[in-house]
Amino acid sequence: MFFRSIRFKMMLWYMLLLTLTLLVFSVIVYGSFSKTLYNDLDDLLSSKAEGVVNSINTYWSAKAAAAAQGRRGEDTFATSAGDWVETKLKDPELMSLFVQILDPKGARIVASKNMPHIEALSKDVLEDLLDGEDDFDTLKGETAEGKSTKFRTYTRPVMTGGTVGYIVQVSGSIGLLALATKNLVWLLVILLPLTVFLAGMPGLILVRLTLKPVDAMIRALRQTTAENLKLKIHLPDTKDEIKRLADTFNEMIERLDRSFSSQQSFIQDLSSELKAPLETLKKEFVSVAGRNLSSEESAGIMRHGLEEMNKFERVIEELETLAKFDNNRMALEIRKVNLSSLVGRVLDRVKPQAHAKDISVSSVLKDAITIDADEKQLEALLKSLLDNAVRYTNRKGAINVTARKNPTQAVITVSDTGIGIEEDELSYIFDRFYQVNKSRLSNGCFGLGLSIAKSVAEVHKGSITVESKPGKGSVFTVSLPLSYPG
Repeated sequence: MFFRSIRFKMMLWYMLLLTLTLLVFSVIVYGSFSKTLYNDLDDLLSSKAEGVVNSINTYWSAKAAAAAQGRRGEDTFATSAGDWVETKLKDPELMSLFVQILDPKGARIVASKNMPHIEALSKDVLEDLLDGEDDFDTLKGETAEGKSTKFRTYTRPVMTGGTVGYIVQVSGSIGLLALATKNLVWLLVILLPLTVFLAGMPGLILVRLTLKPVDAMIRALRQTTAENLKLKIHLPDTKDEIKRLADTFNEMIERLDRSFSSQQSFIQDLSSELKAPLETLKKEFVSVAGRNLSSEESAGIMRHGLEEMNKFERVIEELETLAKFDNNRMALEIRKVNLSSLVGRVLDRVKPQAHAKDISVSSVLKDAITIDADEKQLEALLKSLLDNAVRYTNRKGAINVTARKNPTQAVITVSDTGIGIEEDELSYIFDRFYQVNKSRLSNGCFGLGLSIAKSVAEVHKGSITVESKPGKGSVFTVSLPLSYPG
């Protein structure tokens, strides 16, 4: 279980990235160190070669001066060259350097004592030297003791009279350099995993501290059940991602709590509302059983029975409509709809209910507002809003409907002077089964109308909003695109 946890994965990624970082760092250190060693050796070789070349030039200058004065030196070039190649060899930095002077054909004239056997100059290198170019190279060779090794060499031509008179080659064993780089490699091989391991321990502690709030969230969520949705996840106000996740869970739990509460309330209301007409019908049927009724009494009982049955039918139709929206099975018949005409027709149907409560109904409808919509569904939306306005508006109140358009949308507003909605309830009124201020209502409404209205608006790619103040009424605004996006 631990190896599948986020904690383990975070630790694994942390150590892998750390290993990769240290590996890149080690390669850079090794390359820099090796390059520095070789550059220092090359500087040393060229410095020694420069000293020998200066000595040769000084020798020939002295020879020329002696000849001009008619004097003859007893020393020969080879004798003097022997001193040059041995000069400063007691210097600790030059102990492993070897010097040899070659003629233009590459043959040795003189060399340091214990001069190792080094590969002869290749034809290509010799041609470059005769053209006046110097050369750095790494060549195989054997020490005076017969041990195979590699030598770093610097070969430089010495010009006399405009041509190459001699070739100076200074060599140094790279054994010490190889040993130093090898030791560095072993040091890095040992330190890299050790560093990763030692850095992993604080990393593990850091991961635990980071995920500690997640563990608290898991414990809280495990205690959350349908009967215990009031439980909240409490974390310090750190403003980080985990705090936002906890807030999201709390919002989700709150929505679930609202949903469960609404559904439980709906079941209770539905049971009560359906039970009452059933009991009424049952009593009436029992009371009239075996009695001879007049035609007028029979007609009255039938009318009352039909009214009660209409309640069942309305609830069932609303539930079926919502089920179709939920399952994306609501087939829309999009066509050109005269919005002003449709609003007027719906108003005419609602006016009798409003006048029964002495509620005045007014409208401001712009002519020629045409939109692409499903006329039947749009009619259901408008009827739901107007029924809602009549239901929640007290006697002698007022309802006003307007319809207008802008370049891209048609906008319908339904305002009333009803009881209004508390601010903390505004975000819930479009939830199904939700009823505002139930204590003041007993009208057989199950809180599905506004949910259907919202679904109709959204399926047409539009929106519905509400503004309300308690005791002052509400304003519902529906925005629909003039052209259905498809």
